[in-house]
Amino acid sequence: MVGGYLTKRIKFLKDPLDVRICDASNTPSVAFLGVPWDGAVAGRPGARYAPAAIRSALCSLPKRFDLEDLGDIDVVMGNAEETWRRIEETVKSLSSWRQLLIAGGDHSITAFAYRGLAEEREVGYVVLDAHLDLRATSEGLTSGMTTRLIREHARDAPITIIGVRPWANPQYMFDLAKKLDIEYYTTDDFERLGVEELVDRVSSRHKDVKNYLSIDLDVVDPAFAPGVNAPSPGGLTARETIKLVAELSKALRPAAVDAVEVSPPYDAGNATSSLAAVILYVSVWR
Repeated sequence: MVGGYLTKRIKFLKDPLDVRICDASNTPSVAFLGVPWDGAVAGRPGARYAPAAIRSALCSLPKRFDLEDLGDIDVVMGNAEETWRRIEETVKSLSSWRQLLIAGGDHSITAFAYRGLAEEREVGYVVLDAHLDLRATSEGLTSGMTTRLIREHARDAPITIIGVRPWANPQYMFDLAKKLDIEYYTTDDFERLGVEELVDRVSSRHKDVKNYLSIDLDVVDPAFAPGVNAPSPGGLTARETIKLVAELSKALRPAAVDAVEVSPPYDAGNATSSLAAVILYVSVWR
């Protein structure tokens, strides 16, 4: 038979009992999509290549839940407004899924995915990030404006940032965070409180709303995640990040989770893409 040995996903390990997450699903309630956009990056580019790399790593993980891969949003390079509109409209159309897993892309995609999810309901925002992302530039684009854009849209919804580095943010952002009622925890706070206490505090603040969970991979120390847009030393370990995301997801049951700011051209042995895939994997609550 012509074409009888064609396959969409090659398996070098021929173990019929080792079923992987991207193998055929029955009735999936979790959807995966990519957003290959890095048009707002002011630092190291390359996040447009991350959805493919993260998808490849994710599909190698064992099946623990049914997942449907919806593909990538058709971005328009050079046209941020149209791309962001497409992100918002797409996520809005997918809001009936129990949970969305989104692979960016630079962090600007999060603001518009959030808007799509929060179109008709109040949605809290929890983000793991080395940066406060409260910039307002005089000209040009930056992915460091995401939290500010979300606050403008979210109004009174709770916003919490975890993993902030004091040396990676200008002082005005800390002052602005307090003014905008944005709660943040530094890496020192994380070390002092531990995962259990931190998750208790965040879940208490966010318990009355649906939530969007975002993981900027620069929250992880560059020793574990070298392939990011804006690396900053002194971050969380890979193991700490995985545990924190898993516990936050159990507590918050987020409607959407994204992994952003992965830049495969700067990665080493796909370490950052693989970590992003595992983070999305453990974020699925049952």
